Amino acid sequence: MTILDNGWTEEQARGLLDSLMLNGSIPNWKPEHLQRLHDWCSAHEKDSTTIDGQLEFIAYELLNSFQAVGMFLKRAKTVEEATEAVQPYVRRLACNGG
Repeated sequence: MTILDNGWTEEQARGLLDSLMLNGSIPNWKPEHLQRLHDWCSAHEKDSTTIDGQLEFIAYELLNSFQAVGMFLKRAKTVEEATEAVQPYVRRLACNGG
């Protein structure tokens, strides 16, 4: 599954990916978000240390727990709008406050 499988456009996906700065290892997230990532990936037989596993978790969150952010992302027409739309979510995840 790719991020585009969730109905987001290429611009929306790029804005999300650019904001997340995932590097293929354990993300620099707050401990409670890392735990949720790990728990979700374990329950869905995904690897929480891979970008694919992390993106599937993020897509799940934006379609469920953070629906408002997900809706703002769906309304974005440009990469810049998409980047701005996901900032509240990115700030909640980041250890450094985003």
